[in-house]
Amino acid sequence: MTMTNLQRWLLYIGVFAIPYLAIVAGYLRAPVLTKWELEIQLLPIVLLVLLGAYAATVVLYRTFTFNDCPQAAKELQQQIEEARKDLKEKGFVFHD
Repeated sequence: MTMTNLQRWLLYIGVFAIPYLAIVAGYLRAPVLTKWELEIQLLPIVLLVLLGAYAATVVLYRTFTFNDCPQAAKELQQQIEEARKDLKEKGFVFHD
């Protein structure tokens, strides 16, 4: 059985959130945790900023590397013209 993307993301969030909340709430105590307390508390904000930077980078990269398809554009225009002719034959009036 495969996991959906929602299930996968909920698993990731749970794997992060459960230990994080246990540390922040004080259920887990260790000298290293008290030493890094501020960094641990700021970790969700840092991860959110990094996720936003990653998402923006992916969107910009895919936008700049988007390929034009002139042949597909011609084919689409031809299909649009065929559809217009067919609709005109059936009595549809276009207001251009």
